[in-house]
Amino acid sequence: MFYLLSGAAASGKSSYIKMLKNSLPNLQCHDADEKVTKTREDRLNQLNEWVELALEHQANNLDFLLASHSPLGELLACNKSSELEGISACLIDCHDHNRISRMRSRGIDPDWPPTQDVLSWASWHRMHVWDSTWQQHVVLVENFSGFDFKRWDSWKKDDKRWNNRIIDTTNLTTKEGYNQICSWINKEKENRVLSKDNNWWV
Repeated sequence: MFYLLSGAAASGKSSYIKMLKNSLPNLQCHDADEKVTKTREDRLNQLNEWVELALEHQANNLDFLLASHSPLGELLACNKSSELEGISACLIDCHDHNRISRMRSRGIDPDWPPTQDVLSWASWHRMHVWDSTWQQHVVLVENFSGFDFKRWDSWKKDDKRWNNRIIDTTNLTTKEGYNQICSWINKEKENRVLSKDNNWWV
């Protein structure tokens, strides 16, 4: 099972991934920030690499979780994502005020400064989870090696294959957020809407 923990900057992904690594030994947890990403093309190419790694762990009966800026639409477009036993995505989100406060309090990263662009990316993530048809041009790339966005770009809103969840961490303690993520993981392990067996990409 491939679990995608997505979200814009300062949503809490890195904090949760550290907790999950220490508590779920049968789940291979990684943060996309482990690799340097300067461009969108970097992110896409590295996402394919993460899927390759997940398949290696899958062969050893281990699940895989990636914390990333990439949304579900990018993961589904990866060529080898159809080989994953199952896929589920969860957006970690927070209020704009909280996001900017968190970014300022941890020190300004020149590569990810707290700007309106960050907030717009967070807003787009929310809409992407709610409706697969929303502003698809933000992520769709034609003829990009290793990706096929045609797998899902014609899906209608409320298509059952669009398997996303949102966890808003604005008013949650770190422990409460962690518990909700664990609940999502346990539920989706049995759910498997996006499974290899049901040919979701057809």
